[in-house]
Amino acid sequence: MLWLAPVPVLAIAPRLSTSAAFLLGSGAWLLGELNEWNYVRHEIEMPWQIVILYFVIPAAIFGLGVLFVRSFLRRGWLFMAALAFPVYWVTCEYLTAIASPHSTWGNLAYTQMNFLPVIQVASVTGLWGISFVVFLFAGAVAALLSGAGKPWPRRVLAITVGLIVCAVVGYGEWRLQSNPSAERLTVTLIAKDVPMSLYLGSEEQALELLREYADQVRGLTPAGTQAIVMPEKIGRISESTLPEVDALFSSAATASRSAIVLGLVRKTPAGAFNSSRLYSADGKLEANYDKHHLLPGVEPEKPGYKRVVLDQSAARWGLQICNDMDFPKPSREYAGDGASLLLVPASEFTHGRWLHARMAVMAAVENGFALARSARNGLLTLSDNRGRIIAEATTVSGRFASVTGKVSVAREETFYAQTSDWFAWLCVVMFIMLLAYLLFTRSSAR
Repeated sequence: MLWLAPVPVLAIAPRLSTSAAFLLGSGAWLLGELNEWNYVRHEIEMPWQIVILYFVIPAAIFGLGVLFVRSFLRRGWLFMAALAFPVYWVTCEYLTAIASPHSTWGNLAYTQMNFLPVIQVASVTGLWGISFVVFLFAGAVAALLSGAGKPWPRRVLAITVGLIVCAVVGYGEWRLQSNPSAERLTVTLIAKDVPMSLYLGSEEQALELLREYADQVRGLTPAGTQAIVMPEKIGRISESTLPEVDALFSSAATASRSAIVLGLVRKTPAGAFNSSRLYSADGKLEANYDKHHLLPGVEPEKPGYKRVVLDQSAARWGLQICNDMDFPKPSREYAGDGASLLLVPASEFTHGRWLHARMAVMAAVENGFALARSARNGLLTLSDNRGRIIAEATTVSGRFASVTGKVSVAREETFYAQTSDWFAWLCVVMFIMLLAYLLFTRSSAR
């Protein structure tokens, strides 16, 4: 629906006054985003002042985008009008990702995650190319429906944009079929939803839950599993009790003959850290990773700053935690390190679970690695480096959920991982050029 949603507003805007076009665009956006009301007010309990800004600012940004396109349509500049909205929108999303503590959360490219051929362009352009091609299509259709321009430019515009969309889809189909052969790794994801009161409870309660996880590993892990991933922040453990936890999961790893990734909060004299600890199949504590990007206002822990990469017989593994994958840079750095599988403990606010899981899957497509992500109050997701979901399950309250799958751990160096956000910057430059041209011609006319 995103391919078509902006079309009516953009197409009718040239026939309206400036204020009417802005109000139409802003109002349409505001009505559309009200489906998030329950999430922001009741799920994550944003204060009223933030809620107002959350809804009003994006609506105003969309309204200004409508005016930007309208300016070109009223002059009959079809190609500029078709290009105006995609470069404007990608510029806004990119600047938001740079400035926001939530980075790419809310980026409209994630709405296309079930459209596998289209999202493959992210391996070249990052997720910015997805928003661009979707809104290029919408902008071109709106320009054609607006009645602006002469017949010949209209035909050329339709053919050009049609070819671009076909090229993107064609590349995606080719990439989906060209996945190189590689060893397949068997991964099990495990999680149990528990009340927040338990997470904030006593250390003995945390230890009891951790023992349940260890028993689950020993008793129910399928034979042949090579890696087990658990969610983040299963419990809060003091430095003095940490050796007991390490011994518990070292034993579980040895018994299951599987590497284990465990998420917990380490309380140390220097502060608390949201950590992911990896125990090898022979029971050795091989790595500890501390979460880099903590959720503002929710996570009081101290951030980490080091990446963790582990060379295994079948692949090179990397560790991240939940929100870390909302930020493009860390995943690009792991790709630069040669990681072919990311093991990611996570936790969710239930209603955002699909979106947040797919944000991590997008990072896997952008950077050419497979993903094993285990989220409490969310989804257990195993995907390959094309964004195909190999296995997935929804966690439930009060009992363990698990899923096992075999995922290809082929390493691929994507163009995006090597060149960073080049396409986003290209859109920024094109937006500035279009804006400057519009202002220049307007001043010349006076």
